[in-house]
Amino acid sequence: MQNATGKYYMITALKRKYSDRLPTTVLIGPYCSRFAGYSVREILTDAQKSAEAHLAFYDRFKPDSLIVYNDIYLETEAMGCELEFPEDQISHPKKVLLENKAHLAKLDVPNPKKDGRLPYFLEVCERVSSQVRKEATMGLGHSGPWNLAMHLRGAESLLLDTIDDPEFVHELMQFTTNVVQAVGDALIEARFQPSIGEAYATCSLISPQIYKDFIKPYHIQLCDYFKSKGAFMSLHICGETDPIMEDIIDTGIAFFSLDAPSSLKRLLEAVAGKIPVMGNVPTTLFSSGTYEEMESAIRHCIDTAAEGSGYILASGCEIPLDSTEDRVAHFFEYSHQYGREFMIKMREQNPERFQD
Repeated sequence: MQNATGKYYMITALKRKYSDRLPTTVLIGPYCSRFAGYSVREILTDAQKSAEAHLAFYDRFKPDSLIVYNDIYLETEAMGCELEFPEDQISHPKKVLLENKAHLAKLDVPNPKKDGRLPYFLEVCERVSSQVRKEATMGLGHSGPWNLAMHLRGAESLLLDTIDDPEFVHELMQFTTNVVQAVGDALIEARFQPSIGEAYATCSLISPQIYKDFIKPYHIQLCDYFKSKGAFMSLHICGETDPIMEDIIDTGIAFFSLDAPSSLKRLLEAVAGKIPVMGNVPTTLFSSGTYEEMESAIRHCIDTAAEGSGYILASGCEIPLDSTEDRVAHFFEYSHQYGREFMIKMREQNPERFQD
């Protein structure tokens, strides 16, 4: 469609309408540093450089939605955790803050406008949004309460705590939920929508019962809280989520981002048209896949999910740092090509569903 913007394609899909192709994007992460000539360390510590890198990626590939989610340790750092910043790798904590559970009482909910690099994150979002908001939608990511609990306590200790000291886990989860609310409030004030990532809520790591007992109640709390603020919450969970899909939908989230190890078909059955979904293209294809493998994955996602709209084609998770420019370019080129072919068929079958 001539002169259609990425924002147009995104909004059309969210309205469950059809257009001439599907909206398409990827979860970028620090990979965007390559397009501005900066190191990963530079874009994780300098808001202007990070914004330049995101915008350079946008100028190169023109995704329909530009997603900003650089560092999963922003909130943990703002609470006092010391991080290491390798030159060309993502940051990581030097040690966990809650080796001693009693230290939880000493932690404060950080101020997103003052503490750590949270002001940096808000500045990146503002700088990027000011340049792309007329053409594309913005997707933002910040850590969910289970992610933060894992960062503060450590994965092995927290999982043992769910057995040995569930009361502490709930106390910690309520604290981290308060942190997510504070960050979400700052984003809403800046006219963005909260979108949380829960890498450690994958069923590759936890049991479905842990999600039901220790995570779901706080996701429900967050959804209700943000709705009371006139906002909606999106959710991304890495890895395997098939056993908890119904529970995820029950939380009241407004949008779900699905990683490649999970079944897109099963998610659509669980969603039953209630909310939009995105994702499911394997991230390994952006660094080591063949063009044929990429095309097959794209066709599978479109053939599975595009009918009925409400679907955004995207990488299942953050594309790797060693992704190659030609593979990323081929993803967008073939997605647009096949997406248009698919929509020609849909127009013949359902002309009333098209947004003209």
